[in-house]
Amino acid sequence: MQGLNYTRLNSISNSVSPYRGSLNRFPIGSRKQNNKYFLVRDEEGQRVFDIVHGMNWKHITITKEEHDEYAKQGMPRLHNYQDHGTGKWEYYRYEVYPNILGVVRPDNTFEFTGNQYGQGDRGILSTYGHGNLSTDSRRGGMIWTGRVNGDGTRGAVPIYKGMRVHCETMRPIKPITVIGRKVDRKVGKDLLTGYTDFYMTTEVMTKAMDYDVFVKTMVEVLDEHTDKPEERRHQNWEIFRDKADKLLSTAPLDAAMLYIYAWDVGSMRWNVTRFLDTSYSRYSSYEDTPHTMFLNLKRRLNKEIYKQNDKVFKKVEYTNCEMYPPSEWGYTVMVDGVEVEQYD
Repeated sequence: MQGLNYTRLNSISNSVSPYRGSLNRFPIGSRKQNNKYFLVRDEEGQRVFDIVHGMNWKHITITKEEHDEYAKQGMPRLHNYQDHGTGKWEYYRYEVYPNILGVVRPDNTFEFTGNQYGQGDRGILSTYGHGNLSTDSRRGGMIWTGRVNGDGTRGAVPIYKGMRVHCETMRPIKPITVIGRKVDRKVGKDLLTGYTDFYMTTEVMTKAMDYDVFVKTMVEVLDEHTDKPEERRHQNWEIFRDKADKLLSTAPLDAAMLYIYAWDVGSMRWNVTRFLDTSYSRYSSYEDTPHTMFLNLKRRLNKEIYKQNDKVFKKVEYTNCEMYPPSEWGYTVMVDGVEVEQYD
């Protein structure tokens, strides 16, 4: 957060006039961008700076009597609506308050204090932090990536509420350990041995089928294994997976098609519907080839098998803000031996 270092903000507060109507509201950059500013306040005898971007809204439920009284006083942002189900009227008002992104303190640290960070918030902090603040579901949530030491070293810093970082380097005040899981390929290979014949047979068959034949065959398979075909779209999809599990050895292609339908590989639920209803045009414009669907199914099924067998995973740790890769197996962030929750 080099652009928000304490010395710079303190200099602005001592040399620039506050915004009109305020004694403690100062621009961070251009005065014309009056939705980006900082507030000066006292905290235990020290000046600290709240970094603000725009406003937040809070929904507050009130009684009819309060609503009517506020209306007489001319209070803005009053609302009411009638629940059409119960006929009951509900009353509420909106309270507006600054959207505080974080706090800069005299030790030149920035603390993340927001409840959430939208795209605009992340963009602003990325600019101030000379890096990239983004949301990455495959890295656990909100993460900052950039040069963490000022010496060209690229790193990754998962962000959690209450976290404090050095403004100049973006290094956390408290060391962070990121714990992930990695598939042990040898164990995984042994675990998938029982699926070798299923994969080999299904791959050969899907390579030989064009899309029309594949869809027609899938409809036949669904009709055979569904008690009431007309209710197919309303069933629990896991029912199809359970049926597929039982057919792995005896009818591999049927099993593959039930898996594909259960997990909607290649949007097959929708495409089967379009095939059965002649009022629709032919399939979706993003249909996959049968072999491509097989490959996607194989990846998905392998993942499900791994999930049910913890022995296939080995633990990996990342410390000292080192860059860590995206992972579909999730990460745990530890600080002082305690798990913390990343921002979404």
